[in-house]
Amino acid sequence: MNIYLIKLHQEFDAPVDKVWEDFNDHANLTAILGQNVKRIKDSDNPENINGVGSVRLIEIPFAPFEETIRKSVKPTCIEYQISKGTPLHHHYGKMQFTSLSAEKSALDYSIELGSKIPFIAGILKVATQNSIEAGLKKYAAQLKK
Repeated sequence: MNIYLIKLHQEFDAPVDKVWEDFNDHANLTAILGQNVKRIKDSDNPENINGVGSVRLIEIPFAPFEETIRKSVKPTCIEYQISKGTPLHHHYGKMQFTSLSAEKSALDYSIELGSKIPFIAGILKVATQNSIEAGLKKYAAQLKK
């Protein structure tokens, strides 16, 4: 099984706390990434119901899947993995947030993809990268307004 890696970098005209909060809230990912996302299980942490152990459902046509948050450190890091659905055998995402100044921040986003079914991970890598990259650029443009 081949593991494919997506690496994206995006800078934002907003403080790191705001950007982290926007990405932390599962409901915001619908607008940011253009995918229908909803939280289906809360974290055990009442201070961050979108934190470790929370589960979000990504509803894409014909292949809905669930992601479970594995690490959530405000305002620097969110890590998740697919926990149900898709033909991917391996999917792990990491969002690393960095403060560049009081009003600027950056996101380094990496995703590992792998499947036991030939060619699936390679095809999904391209589709996933293009979709997320477009969403990040759109979100960054909205912050400039």
